[in-house]
Amino acid sequence: MAAHTTQLATDPGIIRISEIAGRYLVFDAYAVSQLRRRENTNGTLIGTTPQQPTQNVFLGLPLELRPEEALALLRRNSAVVVDDVATHQSALGSTDKKLRRPYLESLRPGIRPGLKAARNTAYPLQRSSEQVAVPLDLGEERISETAVAVNNPAEDVTGSAFGESLCGRDVVADAKSWAVTPASSSALFPFQGAAKVIENTCPYGALCRFLQSKGNFMTPGLRFGAQYSVYPGDPLRFHAHFMANEYAWDEPIPMLDLVAGGRLATAVKKAFLVGGHQSDPCLSTVRTFSLEWAAM
Repeated sequence: MAAHTTQLATDPGIIRISEIAGRYLVFDAYAVSQLRRRENTNGTLIGTTPQQPTQNVFLGLPLELRPEEALALLRRNSAVVVDDVATHQSALGSTDKKLRRPYLESLRPGIRPGLKAARNTAYPLQRSSEQVAVPLDLGEERISETAVAVNNPAEDVTGSAFGESLCGRDVVADAKSWAVTPASSSALFPFQGAAKVIENTCPYGALCRFLQSKGNFMTPGLRFGAQYSVYPGDPLRFHAHFMANEYAWDEPIPMLDLVAGGRLATAVKKAFLVGGHQSDPCLSTVRTFSLEWAAM
C-alpha cells in the first residue's frame, strides 16, 4: 500500500471514503446513495440502527467497501480515500478557528434542527388525532389549526404557529430538548489544506472494475462459495446472474474450483464466471469465461 499527499477535493460530487484500520468506510448517507445510483456500488452496511442496537438483519451506516471497490472509484476519479485518523488530528489540532468552527456549530443543538426533528415527531401525533376526532364529530376547526402548525411553520420560531399546543405538547419547548447528532464529521473538511490520500495497490480488482463498467452490481459472494455475486442491476430489484471469481492471468485454476463452482452455481440458477486481467501490454484487457454444469 503506497501513500501520497494531495489536495482534498471539495467538489460535492466527489465521495469521501475514510480509511480506518485498513477498512474503507463511508459515513455520509448522501454519498451512499450516490454510490448506488451513479457508481453501481452498494457495499455492505455494518452499523447498527440507533433504535435497535442488538438487531443483526438490517444494518445501517457506515457502509464498508471492499478494497477493489475503493480502487475502482479512485481510478474513475469519483472518490478520494482519506486517512481518517491523520486528517481528524490535523483539523482538530489546528490553531486556526476557521477549520473547527463549522464542525463545532454542527454539534450544537440549534433551534432549527430541533424544530425539524420535533415537527417530524409531532406529525404522526397530529395524524392520529385526526383519525380519532373525525369519527367522534369533534369538528374540523381544531384539526385544521393543528395541521397548519405542523405543516406550515412560521419563519419566526417563537411565532404563533409553533406556539400552538399540539396534542398537549408545546412544540417550541419540546424542540429545545432535541439535539441532532451529525452522522459524519464532513464539516471539518471543506478547507484548503493537504490531506493524506491512500492509493490502494490491491492485486485484484480488474474484474470488479470491468463488471461495473458493464452496468453490473456486485455483493460479497461468500454464501455462494465465490468472491462476488454479480447482478445485472440493483440487487434490490434483480437476482444474481453470475457467481464470479478473479484469478491472476498466469495463475493455475484448480479443477476442484471449477467443478465445485460450476455445480453450485448451476444448482442455484446462476452461471459460474472466472476472469482475469490479460498481462500482454498490447492486449491489456479483462477476459471472462462462464461455465454451466449440464444435465442437472
